[in-house]
Amino acid sequence: MKYERPNTRDLAGNIVLIYTFFSGFWIICSDRLLALLIHDLTLLTKLQTVKGWVFVLLTSGLLYGLVRWRMRSLQESNNLLQGIVEGTDDAIFVKDCAGRYVMLNSATAQHIDKLRSQILGRDDTALFSPDTAREIMEIDRSILATGETRSFEESVTINGSTRTYHSTKGVYRDSKHNVIGLIGIARDITERKLLLEELKRDKEDLAALNTVTANGISTLNLQELLDVMLERIVEVMQADAATIRLKKDDSLQICASIGIENDDYIRYPIPIGQGFAGTIAATRQPFYIEDAQIDSRVINPFIKQSKIRTMLGVPLERNGNLIGVLHVKWLSIHSVSDRKLHLLEITAERCTMAILNAQLYEHALQLQERLQLQIDHMPLACIVNNQELQLTDWNPAAERIFGFTKEEVLGANPCDLITPPTVRSLVKKTFQQLEAGQATAHSINENLTKDGRTIICEWYSTPLKAADGTVVGMLSMAQDITDRHATEVALQDSEQRYRTLFESNPHPMWVYDTDTLAFLAVNDAAIHHYGYSREEFLSMTIRDIRPPEDIPALLKHLTQISHGLHVDGVWRHCKQDGTIIDVEITSHPLVFSGRQAEVVLANDITQRKQAEEQLRRYAFYEPLTGLPNQALFLERLEQQLEQARCGKAGLFAVLFLELERFELVKYSVGHLAADQLIITTAQRLEKCIKPTDTVARLGADEFAILLTDIQDSNEATNMADYVHQQLVLPFTLNGREIFSTTSIGIAFCEKDKLVSSTLKSSKELSNRSLAATPLTCSNRPEDFLRAADTARHHAKMQSHLRHAVFNPAMHEQAVARFQLETDLRRAIEQEQFQVHYQPIVSMETGEISGFEALVRWTHPTRGIVSPVEFIPLAEETGLIGLIDWWVLREACAQLGVWQQEFATIKPLTMSVNLSGVQLGQLGLLERLDQILRKTGVSGHSLKLEITESSLLKNASSGTAMLEHLKALGIQLSIDDFGTGYSSLARLHQLPIDTLKIDRSFVSRMGIEGDSLEIVRTIITLAHSLQMDVIAEGIETPQQLAQLRSLGCEYGQGYFFSKPVEQNSATVLLRSQAQW
Repeated sequence: MKYERPNTRDLAGNIVLIYTFFSGFWIICSDRLLALLIHDLTLLTKLQTVKGWVFVLLTSGLLYGLVRWRMRSLQESNNLLQGIVEGTDDAIFVKDCAGRYVMLNSATAQHIDKLRSQILGRDDTALFSPDTAREIMEIDRSILATGETRSFEESVTINGSTRTYHSTKGVYRDSKHNVIGLIGIARDITERKLLLEELKRDKEDLAALNTVTANGISTLNLQELLDVMLERIVEVMQADAATIRLKKDDSLQICASIGIENDDYIRYPIPIGQGFAGTIAATRQPFYIEDAQIDSRVINPFIKQSKIRTMLGVPLERNGNLIGVLHVKWLSIHSVSDRKLHLLEITAERCTMAILNAQLYEHALQLQERLQLQIDHMPLACIVNNQELQLTDWNPAAERIFGFTKEEVLGANPCDLITPPTVRSLVKKTFQQLEAGQATAHSINENLTKDGRTIICEWYSTPLKAADGTVVGMLSMAQDITDRHATEVALQDSEQRYRTLFESNPHPMWVYDTDTLAFLAVNDAAIHHYGYSREEFLSMTIRDIRPPEDIPALLKHLTQISHGLHVDGVWRHCKQDGTIIDVEITSHPLVFSGRQAEVVLANDITQRKQAEEQLRRYAFYEPLTGLPNQALFLERLEQQLEQARCGKAGLFAVLFLELERFELVKYSVGHLAADQLIITTAQRLEKCIKPTDTVARLGADEFAILLTDIQDSNEATNMADYVHQQLVLPFTLNGREIFSTTSIGIAFCEKDKLVSSTLKSSKELSNRSLAATPLTCSNRPEDFLRAADTARHHAKMQSHLRHAVFNPAMHEQAVARFQLETDLRRAIEQEQFQVHYQPIVSMETGEISGFEALVRWTHPTRGIVSPVEFIPLAEETGLIGLIDWWVLREACAQLGVWQQEFATIKPLTMSVNLSGVQLGQLGLLERLDQILRKTGVSGHSLKLEITESSLLKNASSGTAMLEHLKALGIQLSIDDFGTGYSSLARLHQLPIDTLKIDRSFVSRMGIEGDSLEIVRTIITLAHSLQMDVIAEGIETPQQLAQLRSLGCEYGQGYFFSKPVEQNSATVLLRSQAQW
């Protein structure tokens, strides 16, 4: 933890600043206030005195509080620093420039073995021996002079005991960066030094052992050595004979003997466990017989024949293995001292080594050829040098590694071939060390190859000695470790990067013990993210950051880790404040400070999971109402179908609803009110269904309901009625009562029972069109939804129906209507329409006064299509405008032709229907004016017929538009007058020229008296408003006579002529027909 020195200058500055501000504010404000309020000079003086004391008290209290607060902060910092300094076993101290101790921790006093009071204020001469104090003070003066920080080892003698310390010392500076003392930290490494020295002695002993072994290996004449040793033993032991028997199978046979010349005795084997030598071999202990002539344990007859009296023997063994027996003999009774026994035991050890060396030498001779063969085939380079460092052997591995053949290098110095100049001195030094007695030498050097490459080789060298122990050469083995060395360097770099990655990683990381689960290390990101301090972390286990309910899963995870399975994944963790977070864990096993551990990287994905959950909800739920959307509805419908296929579900139904007047609410009351209407509708629908049912919002004003486990179709229709009842209740939006209703379509499926219709496969299935085959549980969810929507559309078209159940006829109508709409669009593009003209006859003259332009459609395959069939569809789809404009252009063009051809006839007029779509379009006047100018027709010759329903839909803007049309000279007619409901009250306000009596009234004039009166009334009304009248549908002379008697100006109907194409109409004009 970083310790910051208190800044006394800042403290003083803050206090002065606060005091200046407060005092200035008090003096100025209080003086002015008293001067304004008090005019008595005596009273003013007293009050100013009181004011001064008040100021003194207030500022004193303020300064006291500031100083107290700052002192508390300083105390907390000092306590922290004190805890750190006193909590270590290392000696920490501070000296002034004179070398006196001015601060030290408890550990320092313990190391010096004095009380802290006996150290403070004294220098090293008062605490240590003169030599020790002088050395310490010289180092301190050097550090104070240079200002550098230095780490070193020093030996200190305290109370006659010398201890070794690893010390780090540096200068201590004041705020002006002047050196005012020295800071030191010293760690007692005496035990470590002793341990290192002990290891060094062990190494020297091992080297000495290797030297002895090497000498033994170089001693080759075993028999001569044994004879010499036996002679020496006999001489030293003052014995008469000595024998060495070696173990062979289960007996002992003489290998060397002195003082006994009997050949039979030498050849006589002794079984192990019998006799004198056999007892030594069996017990592995020294054995002494004072008088062999009378001792029953002596079984060798030659002993008694040779008159041997005293015998002493010791086993020859090495590493617990019996090699043989050494024993000496006296011809007279002889006592044996411990010294002689010890001497014999030492001699036995040397004999054992000599025997083993000889055996090894014989074995080495046998293996020499095989060893040479192995050297030639071994992967390590084997190189032999003589005393002059000339190469005498060079195996194939050396050829492969360095590139030189054996013939190229024999007799050469390796320093001239494969050794860089910087390493040559090391090669010579290695040979000198081996020559001086070093058993082996190891080094890693750079070497050169024949092709000039630099490689890294690891070398092991051992001396080659003659029989007399003289070093005659050097055997070196080398391995190319260039790749391994690069790997080790890379590994070191990787470890450094790993440490950097661990500490600076922005994600939390930690290492924990897999046995105890304790945290061993944590990075700063973990401390910051989880809220625990480093000390808290290191006192905790993995269990402490897991919720209690997740402990079983944690134990299972740890069991998997103990079996070598490292399962990464997402776990829940607890932060210090109790917050539960989702963490993505990645772990890896490692050994940390000698413990089996795991390093863990934790990535907090709490926000990501919340976002995923939100996205998942957006994917399946409609955000405004919270209802399932179409995707989730179809998924649940698919589940219901799957259950039906498995026989686990019975009858179910799909209801499709469309909320009426939604667009009107949105554009009149506002979008927010429309949203509230949708929300309230969703709430009402949710209250209508069972918990197992589903209600979903499919579009702006469209909903769907999935009813499951219903008893029969009546339950679904009853539900539709109930839903309708709930939705016709008023809605309160922004303080207003809004009324709405709905049309509902129903589709059923009961396992494999044929209930309604489905989609065709193949091409029609791809076009999502319904076929006239029944719906079953094998159908797709989309089939049911489309079927219910079709039924809903049927119910909407039949305004008296609240709901409709889907049946094949609806589908056929839908398909036919869809096909008709497609053909209608194609007909517009390909101009499949024709204009037929029906004459309008003057009742007064009986002559043709004009024509009404009527559109006809000749379908390429169906032939003539009735206007009754396609005109309503064109109006519904909005195509009527395109058709009407085309008819208007064609009719005006034809009228222009007729007016030129029949100029002597009274000017003809042309009546053309103007749809409500055209009436509400922008640019209507401009397009009409363009058509009139292009065709050369006067506006007075054009009559536009407008239906009553069009006037109702365009009530406000329609009147103004009619005025503009009149300004162009165009005549206006109300078509099918008498079938409307509200235009009569506004008739006198409209600039209308003509009323057309609907054919339904004209056709019944001779049958129903009421119809005649209606016609009479319409004609009277028109005349009173200065309007002409045209009667449609005249088919008999009686109807013509009645209309003439009523004063009707014009007539139109099959009595005169049916609608005909332009050539036939031209013939009528030329014939000057008259009725």
